[in-house]
Amino acid sequence: MSLRYTDLELLVDVVRIVSSKLDIRELLETIMECATRVVRAEASSLLLLDEKTDELYFDIALGEKNNEIKTIRLKMGEGIAGWVAQNKKPAVVNDVAHDARWTQKADDKTSFKTKAILAVPLLAKGRVVGVIEAINRLDNQPFSEDDLKIFEAFASQAAVAIENAQLFEDIKEEKEKIETVFSEMSDGAIMIDEVGKTVLYNRGACRLLGVGDKEYLRQSVDEMLKDFTIR
Repeated sequence: MSLRYTDLELLVDVVRIVSSKLDIRELLETIMECATRVVRAEASSLLLLDEKTDELYFDIALGEKNNEIKTIRLKMGEGIAGWVAQNKKPAVVNDVAHDARWTQKADDKTSFKTKAILAVPLLAKGRVVGVIEAINRLDNQPFSEDDLKIFEAFASQAAVAIENAQLFEDIKEEKEKIETVFSEMSDGAIMIDEVGKTVLYNRGACRLLGVGDKEYLRQSVDEMLKDFTIR
C-alpha cells in the first residue's frame, strides 16, 4: 500500500520541523502538534518511559487540564499505550469502548471523549523511549493502514529527535555542573580544548594572570597569556 504524494510531502515537512528542535520541552510540544497533522487527528498524546519505575507518563500535556494529565502514570502493559510499549508494536483501535486494553484515565481527567486511537511505540536503537498516539480522526473515519504507515514513519524520526534532545540536555547539565565547580574554586583554573582554546576559566585564573574581566572564551590560551601582567 503506497502513500499519497501529499502525505509524503507533509511527512517530510513535519520531520524537518521536529528535527530542528533541541530543547526537549519545545521538541515534545512540537511532536504532539505535528502528530495531529500527520494523520489529521483531533488530538494527540505523548507518553515517555520512566526507566526507573518502568512506567509511562505524560511529560508534556497541552490544554487547561495539563497539570491533571501529568499525574497519570501507566504501568507497562496497562492500557493501549502500555501494551504498545511492552510489545514494541503499534495498535490501531477504532472503537476503544470494545477493546479490553482501553483505560479511560486520561478521559476522566479531561472530560475528553476518545473514540479511536492510533498508537505507535517510540523506538530509539530498539529501545522504547515512549509512545505517541493520535486520537479520533477529524473526519470521523476509522484510522487506516495508510495512517499507520505514515504515523510509524513519523514516530521513528520523532524517537531519534527525542534521544538527541535528551543527550543534548544531559551534556548541558554536565557542562553547568562543571561551570559551577569552576566558578566556586578559589584556585585559578583554565580548561582548554584539544586545539588550545579556552573552554572554561574562573575568576581565580583572571586574578592570577591579572587580566581583569576581558572575555577570553573560545580564544587561544596564548591570547590570554599575552595580556598577563605581573603584579
